[in-house]
Amino acid sequence: MWRELLATGHWRGEIWNRRKDGEVFAEMLTISAVPDSRGQVQQYVAIFNNITDMKAYQSELEHIARFDPLTDLPNRLLLDDRLRQAMNQAQRRRQLLAVAFIDLDGFKAINDSLGHEAGDQVLITLSCRLRAVLRDSDTLARLGGDEFVALLADLPTQGDAMPTLHRLLEVAAQPMDALGHSVQVSASIGVSFFPQPGKRTADELLHQ
Repeated sequence: MWRELLATGHWRGEIWNRRKDGEVFAEMLTISAVPDSRGQVQQYVAIFNNITDMKAYQSELEHIARFDPLTDLPNRLLLDDRLRQAMNQAQRRRQLLAVAFIDLDGFKAINDSLGHEAGDQVLITLSCRLRAVLRDSDTLARLGGDEFVALLADLPTQGDAMPTLHRLLEVAAQPMDALGHSVQVSASIGVSFFPQPGKRTADELLHQ
């Protein structure tokens, strides 16, 4: 900002500022240098608009575009981005990446017998349980319906993924409450690993 002000006498952009009471807010700021009769900068004049609400709305829209509205897990769009990043990281670190596709068994029966509100409660509960099994470096995403994908990164061998995969199956099968009813589902998991012989895309790993 100061470099441009000194060079051109003008600057415009977004900044985060702080009020005297400590509150942080976003502003669109325009600063202009005011020269005296000799061309020397006498003072600066600044005009700003508070854009905190606009920034919050923009952030909310970005979140909606990349996260599942029911479970707040990454959606397909964000999963694609994280999967590509994880594949690049696996090659750099020479470690394995496991892509686990999780499908719930018995979920449709709950929706049909107890209604979609109960089904939504089951999905929210299960997403919390499944996420708790994973490490912070892993990703759990919801593709839609009763389909989830877990990315397990930095695995020395394929066998290192097995305890986590078994634990995912275990927590998915535990009874839970849905609108006052005790319900239970199970899960099926298919897993592919990367790197593998030949060139593979993110979509191919999911299909595998």
